[in-house]
Amino acid sequence: MLRILIISLSLLLASTSALAQAYYRWVDDDGEVHYGQMVPPEFKDYGYVRLGPDGTVRERVEPALSPEEIAERRRQRAEEAEREAERRSQASRDRLLTATFSSEQNLMDGMEMQLAGIESQRTSTRTALGLMDRRFETLVARAAPYSRKGTAVPADLSEAVDETRAELRRLRGELERLKQREAETREQFMADLERYRELTGSENDG
Repeated sequence: MLRILIISLSLLLASTSALAQAYYRWVDDDGEVHYGQMVPPEFKDYGYVRLGPDGTVRERVEPALSPEEIAERRRQRAEEAEREAERRSQASRDRLLTATFSSEQNLMDGMEMQLAGIESQRTSTRTALGLMDRRFETLVARAAPYSRKGTAVPADLSEAVDETRAELRRLRGELERLKQREAETREQFMADLERYRELTGSENDG
């Protein structure tokens, strides 16, 4: 009886030792190779290798899925990961939205404040544009006699015309960008308002 017990304990210790020393090599959804003491359940169907302490292969488990099935499973997991990331991102945006605004009116006040800032920039840009327009007209008027005489416009005057023309283009472009920014701001706040109502169950709480 004692002999049987000793043999059983020896086998148990040997088995425990073998398990402790074993480690595995597997591939994840991105095709990256990993090593560890256990294969994550979600990657077992891709096949894996059990290695001995010296790094030699002790067991090779073939994939339970075909290459097409593996590709499909990876695609599904990637989509699920993307959906989960979007859910977390939305939850984060929701927390920020309700923490930032205490009411619908507070949200609308925030929009009006941003639009006022945009309008202020637009006013400044239009003023600068008007000044540049007048400068451009003056420079062109100075350059006109040279052109009528068929002589070259002085280099400094020609350079000033080019620089002013470029500044006019930049200012007009800035007005377009402000217009686009205003539209995006309104759109974003309207979307935020709709979401705020969904989250709080409020509407026109003034």
